[in-house]
Amino acid sequence: MKRSINYSFILVVLLAAFSLLSCRRTEVDMQLSRTFMPSGDIKISSGQTSATISWVAALYTNKATYTVDLSQDSSFQTTARRFTTDTASIVITDDYLVSRTKYYVRVRTNAKDSTKSSLWLTSNAFSITGEQLFLALSAADIIDKSVILKWQTTTALSKIVLKPASGAEVVVNLTDAESQAGKKQVDGLKASTTYTAEIFTATGKSKGILTFTTKAGVPAGGLLVDLTGFTNRPSVLADTFPLIPAGSTIVLKRGETYVIGAELAIDKPVSFVSEISFSPVFPVIKFNSNLNLGANTAIDSIVFRELTLVGADYTASYILNADKPCTVNKMIFESCKMEIFRGVLRIKSTVDGTTVNNVLMNNCIIDSIADYGVVNGSAAGAFLNVTIQNSTIYKVQKVIVGRKLSTSVLLSDCTINEAPQGGGSNYLVDYSSSINVTNGIKLTSCILGPGRLNGTSTAVRGIVAGSGTSVTSSNSFSTSDYSASANPIPGLTGYSGSSTALFQAPAAGNFYLKDNNFSGKSTVGDPRWRQ
Repeated sequence: MKRSINYSFILVVLLAAFSLLSCRRTEVDMQLSRTFMPSGDIKISSGQTSATISWVAALYTNKATYTVDLSQDSSFQTTARRFTTDTASIVITDDYLVSRTKYYVRVRTNAKDSTKSSLWLTSNAFSITGEQLFLALSAADIIDKSVILKWQTTTALSKIVLKPASGAEVVVNLTDAESQAGKKQVDGLKASTTYTAEIFTATGKSKGILTFTTKAGVPAGGLLVDLTGFTNRPSVLADTFPLIPAGSTIVLKRGETYVIGAELAIDKPVSFVSEISFSPVFPVIKFNSNLNLGANTAIDSIVFRELTLVGADYTASYILNADKPCTVNKMIFESCKMEIFRGVLRIKSTVDGTTVNNVLMNNCIIDSIADYGVVNGSAAGAFLNVTIQNSTIYKVQKVIVGRKLSTSVLLSDCTINEAPQGGGSNYLVDYSSSINVTNGIKLTSCILGPGRLNGTSTAVRGIVAGSGTSVTSSNSFSTSDYSASANPIPGLTGYSGSSTALFQAPAAGNFYLKDNNFSGKSTVGDPRWRQ
């Protein structure tokens, strides 16, 4: 019995000693593995097309090699690429890195026996920015359904991918010629939508990225009537108008001409607008006859936007020649060119009941208008509020005429030259001495050049209205060849030079303010001509 106890004791001691030895061997192995691994943190320097990965070399090693794993997963459950290097750094290029994608690397020191390689040292996330061949977009490069993308000319670009925030992406393939041309118009986009465009080589490398938002489409409160699909059919506008519901917006194609061949009665709210396009050529509406107003109707608005409106001749052409009882809340001309009319807007009614509450002409060019002028009311019908702003008026015999009590007249930020006609009884604003404009007649930030030559005279008359009408001007100038023979406009500041000294080429319709010493070169006149 005693001998058995001794053998058991010896066996326990031996097992304990072996266990202690094994633990010490494991601890030593772990310590060696940690000492053997790269030390410190992994440093990463990222650029457009590559990332430099570096680390502190492992201690107590000579001619060590390292394994570098690349992954988009910080846990490295999947490895995108494995590299081996004998230096404590490596450069990874866009052959292996996708631009703007998050990556991780881990590094270990290799041993001859792979089972004894060091532990892994893992990096923080990094990415490369990718090349940027795209050039910045300007406002003129973007419309509602299209964009013109531009890039540094190069070869081997194969496609552009445009991704909206939601919905299907648009893929545009590029030819070699287009790649080298450095420009591509992309159509078929959605209005008011943000896209991210990315351009790629045939091997899938990203060579540029940018984000843009398409412009809003043609504004339309009601039905949108798109006539842009009709070409070489001048009558389509006049044919279509009677068929459309009130509040419709009629979209016209740039470069096309539409003819009003017979009087067209406007009896409902309507907008006539240009399509949104990169083409600088507006649609043309030619008035062989005029618009009238539907009898006994009330119309909220009649709108013209980005159109060229041209008459057939100076003897009988008008845009509006109204003689029916009707009330129009507003007539708006936005960014239009109007030329070759006897009159632009005329009320010829002889019986009370024709009223246009508001006329607004903004960013327009009005030229070559005969004896009924730009706005002309009668004793039976009135344009109550007339505003012409940010516009150019030239070669015009009369400008604004009224013969019935009205509310306001405002000429703001306008360039006016050869208007009205000189040598006679023509006024810039003429309400006769007996008709009042209750809220006054105002001239703000305008430039007046000489009147239109009549015989040998360019002298004009200023502004006339009833005694209850205030007439004021502010921040407005007249050239030295401007002369008012009667009813001068109060508050005008004289410019010491002539119209040809101030304007680039006034006879040709170029009113760029060429005089660098002119105090109003950046603040007065039609803004399109300012310095």
